[in-house]
Amino acid sequence: MIKNIKLLVYVSLVSSIVVSLAACKNKDQKSGLQALPDLNEQARSYMTTENTKLRTGPGPQFRVLGDIPSNAKITVVGRDGEWVLIVSKKGNAPGFLEMASVKPWEAGAAAEAEKPQGENKYQTVADTQLRSGPGLQYPVVTELTKGTKITVVEQENGWLKVESKRGNKPGFVDASYARPAEN
Repeated sequence: MIKNIKLLVYVSLVSSIVVSLAACKNKDQKSGLQALPDLNEQARSYMTTENTKLRTGPGPQFRVLGDIPSNAKITVVGRDGEWVLIVSKKGNAPGFLEMASVKPWEAGAAAEAEKPQGENKYQTVADTQLRSGPGLQYPVVTELTKGTKITVVEQENGWLKVESKRGNKPGFVDASYARPAEN
C-alpha cells in the first residue's frame, strides 16, 4: 500500500513537472517566433550573372529544382555560406543559388543587360504561359511546354517579348522560364 502511494506521488510530481516545462516551453516558443526576422523586410532584389542551377539546399550535392537564366531578376532572402536563398513571387519552391552567380539588382545595368542584340533564340525550361503583356495581370495567350523554342525581340522588367513565327501578335514569357537556346 505504501509503495502504491509513493508511486502515485511520484507520478503526480513528474506529471506536474512535465506540465510546467511544457508551459515554459510554449511561452519561449511564442517569444522566439516573434523574434524571427520578417522575410519581407529581408528580401533584396538581385540578378543572375550567368545561367545557373536552382537547388533544394546550399551545395552542389542537393537536387536541382531548375535552371535560372542569366540576367534574371531574383528575390534573395538570406544566405548559407556561399549560397543565397531565393523565393519566388509566383509560388514556386524556394531554392539556393551559388553566390558567385548573382549580383545586386541595379535598374540601369539590368535594363542595359536586357537589351538583346538582334533576334535571340531561347527555349523554355519549364511549362509556362505566354501572356499578352509583361506581367501576371495580362491574359494568357497560350501555354508553352518545356523545351519550346522562342524568338525573343526584347526584354522588359524580367519578361521576354516573344515574336510569333506565324504572324500572330507578340507575347511575353517570364524570363525565369526561358534560357538562351543551345545551337
